[in-house]
Amino acid sequence: MQGTILVIDGISTNRIMLKVQLTAACYGVEQADCVADVLEAARHCRPDLVLTAMTLPDGTAADVKDALRQDELLADVPVIAITQSNAPERRLNALSAGIDDVLPQPVDDVILQARIRSLLRARSANEELHMQRDASHGFVLPLSDRAGHEEAKGATVALVAQDPKTAQAWAKQLEDYVPYELRCHDLDDIKLMMSAPVADVFVIELNEISAGPGLRLLADLRARAATRQSVVIAVPNPADPMISAEALDRGAHDVLQAGFDVDELALRLTTQLQYKSRNDRLRDSVRNGLRAAVQDPMTGLYNRRYAKPFLDRTAKRAAETGDSFALMLADLDHFKQINDEYGHPAGDAVLVEAARRLQAQMRPVDLVARVGGEEFMIVLPGADEISAGIAAVELCNAINSEPFQVPGVNTPIQVTISIGAVIGRDPNCGNEPGACRGQDRGTTSVSELISNADRALYDAKNAGRNQVTLSKNTTAAA
Repeated sequence: MQGTILVIDGISTNRIMLKVQLTAACYGVEQADCVADVLEAARHCRPDLVLTAMTLPDGTAADVKDALRQDELLADVPVIAITQSNAPERRLNALSAGIDDVLPQPVDDVILQARIRSLLRARSANEELHMQRDASHGFVLPLSDRAGHEEAKGATVALVAQDPKTAQAWAKQLEDYVPYELRCHDLDDIKLMMSAPVADVFVIELNEISAGPGLRLLADLRARAATRQSVVIAVPNPADPMISAEALDRGAHDVLQAGFDVDELALRLTTQLQYKSRNDRLRDSVRNGLRAAVQDPMTGLYNRRYAKPFLDRTAKRAAETGDSFALMLADLDHFKQINDEYGHPAGDAVLVEAARRLQAQMRPVDLVARVGGEEFMIVLPGADEISAGIAAVELCNAINSEPFQVPGVNTPIQVTISIGAVIGRDPNCGNEPGACRGQDRGTTSVSELISNADRALYDAKNAGRNQVTLSKNTTAAA
């Protein structure tokens, strides 16, 4: 089954006809005949979508939406209303009440199925965002509806039509209805549309001539990284159910099925921007949660949870290409004395500054991570003994060349660092770069490399600190 749909109608023949349509499309169908039964039926079947008559024996589609809002798990279930009267006022009232779409009777099966697919895709994407947020332990303080409304006020809307005059006419009508920045484009303005910052919403006209190029532009916008999170609203002009269905299946978030109507477009813009604002906050929460899981909160460096898989990938890549890489373990010297003499806040400030200085020496492909109290792991892909030795000495110099200025401490603190380094390379290969390229022979185990780097670090400490020791007792003084 593709999902479960709850059909609500006081007329049994209507329910039966809809059930036949939906069952043929492989949806599971549950039924109810009045508003009073909606909540119980929905809690029983947990529908993915609700399809309801606009008028019911004991209420309306808006009452159905209100009933679903009583249960937090059902509040976001999309609702489509079917009406015998497609009067604009009733349509707008239903949309204002939170109904996702209103379809006139007799229901066009093509547009119904396309609308269902579109709403189910959006619901599935929203649920995935919630699961990712929960799995990443993300946490963000919920913003009020007012905050979301304030965010939407700064939105940018791109009006795209075949004839620029059409876009300008739409903008002229819209400017009295919405507080958004309105931009006008023709279908060929793709470079301008992609100019940063891209619009939050694209409204695309699809007329008899522009339907093909407009649909291709719609799909293009949904595929590009820069515009993937932008809202796309299609406007068949004049109304055409086949074009509407095609636009929804190509990824449009919304469609004005009856053609351009300034009141309906203004309402749908506001609704879609509120959805976008909520989803953007969810994505930020997911990113923050993932970042928190792999990032040291004090220094901003990656932590051990990220460093070990990075090292594993570097070793695997080196084994496949025959290249070498360097692994270093670095430890600030006499760090306990800094904490004891100046206090832990001063010690934290030293760690933050040390992390900044180390990071400043890294190439984009390199990694420096905080893996312990005052211990750092450094991975240099592609490095050999010579380049690793030079890099390690530069890291030492970055720490010891200038005393640390710590807030609250009158005297600058002199800090040094010791580094143990090891080169990762397949022992069966020679010293020439790429000697085992493409043979996938495997390299010295990562655990062994870490142990060797750790022993080299202790050798540097035992040799007097403030220096680098390469594995196999090759030492370079800092």
